[in-house]
Amino acid sequence: MTLASVASVSVSGPSWSRDFLRTLQAPASDVERVDSHAWLRVEPMSRGVRARADEIVVNDVMFGVEDVDVAHRRAVRAGAADLAPPHWGVLPTPHGERPVRMARVGGIGHVTHTFVERDPAAGDAAFDGAQGLDHLALCLPCHTMDATVARYEAGFDLHVTQTEHIQTRSLGMINTVLQNASGSVKLVLSAPTPTSQTTQLHRFVDVHGGAGIQHLALRVPALLAHSLALKRHEVNFAGSMPEVFDAMLARIGHCPVPRDAALALGIMADRDADGLLLQSFLAPSRTAEPVFFFELIERQGARGFGAANIRALFEAVERVQGAPVVAAEPQRQPATV
Repeated sequence: MTLASVASVSVSGPSWSRDFLRTLQAPASDVERVDSHAWLRVEPMSRGVRARADEIVVNDVMFGVEDVDVAHRRAVRAGAADLAPPHWGVLPTPHGERPVRMARVGGIGHVTHTFVERDPAAGDAAFDGAQGLDHLALCLPCHTMDATVARYEAGFDLHVTQTEHIQTRSLGMINTVLQNASGSVKLVLSAPTPTSQTTQLHRFVDVHGGAGIQHLALRVPALLAHSLALKRHEVNFAGSMPEVFDAMLARIGHCPVPRDAALALGIMADRDADGLLLQSFLAPSRTAEPVFFFELIERQGARGFGAANIRALFEAVERVQGAPVVAAEPQRQPATV
């Protein structure tokens, strides 16, 4: 069994979240719309979810599969909670509702995973990965990375393409990237190290009462234009530290976004063997310390996730604190994407 795609993501949030999500996808008439209408669903908050009333929360990730019975059986055998065995249901699509075979299992924390059997003739249930959703970022409590990775490998047929361990005197995190064979499903798992002081990862776990999806990364065709349009709608971006941006320039040599605009919008760049990556983060919450984010990402060939920028941020924090950095190099497995 192989996951073929991310068919949709279900989120819930406050009354203003629907308008925010529409603005996020198409902030201006002259900006190309992010094709997320087929996969981003806004639904009521799931029972038992512990989250602040002004936060957007991811409830369910729907995966397109070739055979629902096989996918459900494999996930349950690997330890996933059996929430709804294979059955016939109705799937909303851009072309109307249609009957499909589906099942639901437990994921991490309160997040569930729905399997929906793809219909190659219909072509509307499966997300094709060309635009819209780039990846999902999962936040885990300390000491749970290995067990979570093992469960997703065994139960969802995903494989590790990259692991990275960053540790400083006071901060630390572990990142693991899981993908399916084609690269159309990408999960980035992050957890704090046991000795790390409080980070945004700790705050997420505390607010949500456990693991969950920390951010969704939307792929956009032109990051600067999209970000400027969102800024006109008073969307808040996480700005960049000048020293982090300068370290990035020293590392990659050139950023196509002007420095002042990049600092104001929090745009960072990274480069790998395949090309350039531009990324920024924005917070839909109206609180002083939001825990859920959206990432905007523009890929100019690059296949990575900007891990070098995380190291640069840690280094800048440690320079301010006067502590040396010990950052391990990423460990990469052969990738098929």
